[in-house]
This record gives sequence, C-alpha cells and structure tokens, in this order.
Amino acid sequence: MGAKVGGNKGGPMADINVAPLVDVVLVLLIIFMVITPMLSSGIDVKLPPSTTATSTQDVGQHLVIGIDEQGQPFVDTERSSLETLVDDINAELRKDPEKSLLIKAHADLDYGSFRAVTDKMAENGVPMVLIAAEKPDDVGGDEAEE
Repeated sequence: MGAKVGGNKGGPMADINVAPLVDVVLVLLIIFMVITPMLSSGIDVKLPPSTTATSTQDVGQHLVIGIDEQGQPFVDTERSSLETLVDDINAELRKDPEKSLLIKAHADLDYGSFRAVTDKMAENGVPMVLIAAEKPDDVGGDEAEE
C-alpha cells in the first residue's frame, strides 16, 4: 500500500517481524508458570494457621527445617535425626551462610515433638529466625512467616 522511496531493491528490510519474539516470550512465560510452584523448598507439610503472620513466598532463600506429622526432622528435603540435626544444619549453612532458617512443622504435630527439635537447635547455638504458618484467608496454601 505504501510507495517505495528510492531504488534500493536488494537492501535490508526495515520491517521488524515480532511473531518470533512473541513466541519466545510466551514459551518463557509458560516455563516460569510451571517451574515457580516447584521452587518452594523443604518438605511439603500442612502448616498451622496464623492470623498475625505476614505473607511472603519461599523461593529458596531459606534453609528449611521441616518436621513431619510423626516428629521426624528434615533439613531441606533430606531426612535427619534429632542427634544429627545440628550437624546437618551446620553443613548446609557452610554451603550458603547467608540463608536464614525457616521451620516448617506439620499442623497436627504435637507441641512436645516441635519443642524437642527447637530445644536441640537452641542448645547448640543454632539461630531460629522464622516459623512458617498459613494465613486462613490465603488461597492455594502460600507460606507465611512470623
């Protein structure tokens, strides 16, 4: 529809084809949408509810100490025991000392089992910084930290 200006028949084309760019951006968007829910670290436990927690998304910035329903401790996703818990935590913190600790305990866990793990950590000088909880109005189970 437009008139050609000049006699340049073999020169570069001035139009930009955006279709490949849109294709690449859509593929990247889909990849991020699929991978983002998998970035949550630690074991998957049902978190206790909290009304005063602040919502944040755990995307691997914490060293997660998980405690399952039976009271079994985990360091990130690796099963640990009460006797080796502190050594396992220190080994992980040596890899990345900038990580903060996040405790994720199952909602149905009795307080005595939770207290045994936290006492073991406190006796050995392991700093406890965050405790994970779920806000009752959260949809989809986003983590919240106190």
